Parts: sequence; C-alpha cells; structure tokens
Amino acid sequence: MEHEQRDEQSLTSSGNEPIAESAIESAARYVATSTAADGQNHGGGKTFSASFHALMCWGEAFSLIREESEFPFLKQKPTGHGDEHEGWFDEASNRWYKATYANRFGVAWGHSGSATAGEYLNRLVLQNKYFGDDIQLVALVNCGQKLRVLTSQPHIVGEDAEYGEICLWLRGLGFRRLESNGAIAWYRDNDNLLVSDVHEGNVIRSVTGALFAIDINLINPDREMLDVVLSLLEPA
Repeated sequence: MEHEQRDEQSLTSSGNEPIAESAIESAARYVATSTAADGQNHGGGKTFSASFHALMCWGEAFSLIREESEFPFLKQKPTGHGDEHEGWFDEASNRWYKATYANRFGVAWGHSGSATAGEYLNRLVLQNKYFGDDIQLVALVNCGQKLRVLTSQPHIVGEDAEYGEICLWLRGLGFRRLESNGAIAWYRDNDNLLVSDVHEGNVIRSVTGALFAIDINLINPDREMLDVVLSLLEPA
C-alpha cells in the first residue's frame, strides 16, 4: 500500500506555528470552538453544515486536504468494511487505514442521519484518551468533490472477544450498563463517559488475553442526554 506517514505531534499551521497536540485533537478543538460560536451544538442540518465547514477550514489551514489520487488504495477493494468506514490493512506499518463514507461521519448520538464532523472527531479523541488507542488523522480526502476522513490505527493480533467477557471487562473498568429500545450502552460517571457499539466485532482479545476496543462510539453526554442515561442505568 502506498501512503504517506505523518507525525501528528509536529503539525504546524500555514503560519508555521507549532501546536502541542495531535491532528485529531487540533481538528476537534477547532470545530468545537467554531460551531459553539455559532450556537451549533446539537444535531441537525445547520449543525452538520457548520461543523463540515469548520473542518474544511481547519484542513485548509494545516494543508491536510488531499486528493484521492494521492492514496491509490482508496480505489482498491477494501480489506474490510462496516456501517461507518471502509478499511485497508497495510502490512508494512501494521496499521489499518480507514476512510469514512463520502460526506458522512459515522453514527450519530441522539439524532438520525450522520454524526457531525465535530461529533466524529471528538469520538476519536475519547477513544485514544480512555481506551489507549493510537488513531491518527492522515488526511481529509477530496473524492470527486466529496469528503472522506482518512485515519489510521494499529492492527491488534487476536480474535473477537466474547460478549460475556466484554461485559465483565467494562464493569471492571467502572462502567454500568443501560438499555433503551433494545440498544445497549455503558456509562462511567467518573468521566461522564458514555459508550456504545461495544460488541464482539469491535473488541479484540489479543494474544496476551487483553481486550482492546477498536471501533466504539463514545460521547460525554450533555445535561439533557445525561438525565436520560441516569434514568436507564442498571443498579450499582
């Protein structure tokens, strides 16, 4: 696979001003600040558009909007795919390269349709922070005038974990289970952290027996969502 390695810690703006954060953290912070200034904090068409525009502005500032031709593997059959991404495995780096579907940012919390760019980026930041992942933002790719967010993350050698051990693992990490209309999520009050999609296909048991979450959905719920979460939590 042909790809370009980038050191996120040395990311600089077009003004050559260094920033002490990863590209994902920088993009998430910029989008959150921009949309908050416009009062766009929840799902909806205006929020989606504002968040999309903010991400493009950030990409232009840091020269991370790239052409599809620079990533030939995007034209090849993916190694794997799901509801939110297509993925290609690169043996040389032992990493997965994952691209969102065009002009979409994964599954949303609390509203229908695509998540916003800000919601998606914040999710990746939270996964790195709380589940020890190394998701890196490679580029914002222009695919026929449509945007695909290209990221990479380490390959974990192992097999799908069983649901029972996933539940024990999450409880051991301090999470409590909740269910709504058949959908299961987990909440940890110490961090105000809500996670979903923690199922067998998204948690790997490594060769050492340790569990690793690879593609879960995370959010810090706002007051309105938190009230619902707390009402649905199983007893401690």
